[in-house]
Amino acid sequence: MKQELKEEMSNNLSFTEVTEKVIEGKRVIFFGIPAALKGLPTTYQGRAYGRTGESIDTVSTYEMKKIYNQTSEDWSKMIVEDATIEDLSKEAIKMAREKYKVKNSSLADEVDDWDDVTFLNKAKITLKSKITNTAIILLGNPESTSLLNNAQINVSWILKD
Repeated sequence: MKQELKEEMSNNLSFTEVTEKVIEGKRVIFFGIPAALKGLPTTYQGRAYGRTGESIDTVSTYEMKKIYNQTSEDWSKMIVEDATIEDLSKEAIKMAREKYKVKNSSLADEVDDWDDVTFLNKAKITLKSKITNTAIILLGNPESTSLLNNAQINVSWILKD
């Protein structure tokens, strides 16, 4: 029985514990399973189950999307190894400085004294002076997108008055 159940579960999981109890004169076997892997639901016969209060039910589409979106690393913060500050547009950096001064008015007097690398670090566009995917997307020269390893990029925004 243990092997049959294991074959129906995803991720080739083994049981953490197996206990038997007699409840109302009937033999009941409890199989403990480990927590799901990050970003990957545990399924039985192709369906994911989860707790809803005291009950167990199939996981909703919304919850499945949340599970699949769990990642160990934030793609936007990943370093683009071959990129340098030369891959960023001077004009875009200049515009970013102006927008930064508006949003951070208490720092407006200091911003112009920062070199580009310092500004990009403080604006959290680069990470420890290294070019990130975010930096390429927001400030990169048109040809710099080739450094993103064919990532499909969709940018959306909300215009506020």
